[in-house]
Amino acid sequence: MLIKLNEEKDKIDTLEVKNQSLEKGMKILKEELKEKITSLEKKNGDLIIELENLNKLNNKQVCFLHVANNWKEIESKIGHKCCENKCINTNKPVGNCIEGNGFINLIDGENIKYIKGKVDKEALIYTESHFNKPKEFSINYSLFYFEIKCKIEGEKNLMHIGLNNCNNKYIRYFVEYTVIKNEKNEFFKLSTFSWNDNDIFGCGLVYPPTNKKNELPYVFFTQNGKQIGKAVLSKDNCDVYKPYVVLKHCSVEANFGNDLKVKPFSYDISKHEIQHIKFNHSNEIEEIKRNFQQIFDEKIKEMKNQSLENGMKIMKEEMKEVGI
Repeated sequence: MLIKLNEEKDKIDTLEVKNQSLEKGMKILKEELKEKITSLEKKNGDLIIELENLNKLNNKQVCFLHVANNWKEIESKIGHKCCENKCINTNKPVGNCIEGNGFINLIDGENIKYIKGKVDKEALIYTESHFNKPKEFSINYSLFYFEIKCKIEGEKNLMHIGLNNCNNKYIRYFVEYTVIKNEKNEFFKLSTFSWNDNDIFGCGLVYPPTNKKNELPYVFFTQNGKQIGKAVLSKDNCDVYKPYVVLKHCSVEANFGNDLKVKPFSYDISKHEIQHIKFNHSNEIEEIKRNFQQIFDEKIKEMKNQSLENGMKIMKEEMKEVGI
């Protein structure tokens, strides 16, 4: 009987040991499971954030690419020099023309001052850096942009803002004529326009995503934070564009986006909407040609009338002299 009780006791002890081992094993499994659950939750959270960022990226569409820039090169060809001596040039950007002519001074990387003189000349100034087509793969449109604030320095002021491409052709906005031209010299005139002191003009270049091979880059212009006119396709489809301005009786202060927190653009580039241009400006071009022809015809008529009036006046004086 005693032996049997001892055997039962041993069985119970063995079961208790096994139970303790089982509890210990369960505890270890619980800890391991908890760690795996925590790890999975973290990975899931990371995936959610990544997905949200991807959605934001896809919804954004336009990505602003900043290029650190400054005014650098003063053109010295015919039509854009102070005089034959080229007194003010890229290597000597500050000074006075020895002929006393009006021209620009590059005060610093952002400011160009126009100084009036005996005969005021046009000046063409390029930036140091280019806008280069992105080489890496991108699902977004790439936006380059700069602005200039104008200070009018007298009458008959002139200003052009735009981009010079790799073929040395220009896409530009003639502010004084309210005309936008592309590199093929196709142009159209704005329907409404005003130019006041301290107005801010901007020029933007948009490249399509790398996977959209059939889309061309386009250029647009702004005034005081709003787009003016229609965007212009860059038909040359160049990989390089250089910002420039032409000035006469006008000083400018540039904003190349070097510190947008301190000096933001007037135009909100974050709200730029992609413009899918599937047309040309042939209608506008024909309209402007008709307008110019009409102006030309009116001028010819006016000159003929003036000649006729002058002729009649001379004839009357001659008749009076001979007593007729």
